[in-house]
Amino acid sequence: MKGKIDIRVYNNRSSFNFTLERNITIVRGNSGTGKTTLYDMIAEYTRLGKDSGVQLAAPCPCVALTDMDWQNQLSHTHGSAVFIDEGADYLPSKEFASAIQGTDNYYVIFNRENLHELPYSVEEIYEIKMSGKYHVLQRVYKPRNGYVYSVADSRKKAQANVLLTEDTHAGFQFYQHLYDGTAIRCESAGSNSSIFAWLQAHHQQGVFVIADGAAFGSEIDRVMKLQKQHPTDITVCLPESFEWLILQSELLPIQGLKEMLADPGQYIESADFFSWEQFFSRYLVQHTAGTYYAYSKSKLHTFYTIQENVGKIVAVIAENLPNR
Repeated sequence: MKGKIDIRVYNNRSSFNFTLERNITIVRGNSGTGKTTLYDMIAEYTRLGKDSGVQLAAPCPCVALTDMDWQNQLSHTHGSAVFIDEGADYLPSKEFASAIQGTDNYYVIFNRENLHELPYSVEEIYEIKMSGKYHVLQRVYKPRNGYVYSVADSRKKAQANVLLTEDTHAGFQFYQHLYDGTAIRCESAGSNSSIFAWLQAHHQQGVFVIADGAAFGSEIDRVMKLQKQHPTDITVCLPESFEWLILQSELLPIQGLKEMLADPGQYIESADFFSWEQFFSRYLVQHTAGTYYAYSKSKLHTFYTIQENVGKIVAVIAENLPNR
């Protein structure tokens, strides 16, 4: 399944309108905000259809995954929006992550805790807002400036002495080249799940974090809480991914690239890509294969370190990056 999915669920007491944009959507919120109501309405419709008193308008089936024999139910569910209630003990497990990877469903997960086995986007974490019987989903995290995320509505730009990436792959190599000979040191946390621990130990150095927003959803809560405690020490920048930056830079003559970037979801089949980061990486590799600027995630081609090309890539997020 791919593309945006508009869903309306309603009965004579409650009405929910929302759009699913990616394969994993996380819905947060305290008790009484409507999470259980929405899940129960989907569950009743799954069991009884229109006899439930619930009306549902969606371009695909919407089903509730129950705790009892969830794996068997999931194996028979295809091309659907699958709703999963909070408290399901299998949600944080590698087994669940493995079970939903490669499926052609979208998943709406009601959960207050972070699910570190799932690569969901910082943009797909929502809370329910209501006005009377009407409910909508609103994003919990939005960038305050460009691709910089902050708990505070406004904050001064922190002084950065260290630029921290997730790993030592192409993105790290690019920033290492960019800041070579400057006072800014490039470091790698080793993985996105290790960024928090790295910041705990080194935040006083003044750290600019740049990570793949497309798969950073499970980490953003604790990183933002730490940033709130140390607002002048930590800056968090979350573009979709490093490969996305290259694609956005207009550096490469790829036919149809602008159309894809205008609405990536229309090109990203959930059965093929667990996250948008995976899609952008494969897209860039495939569309540069056999050229003199062939892209490799493990080792950055020198084409991407030519001064003019560096400038084009940096221009996408120039207002956010630390000064050299």
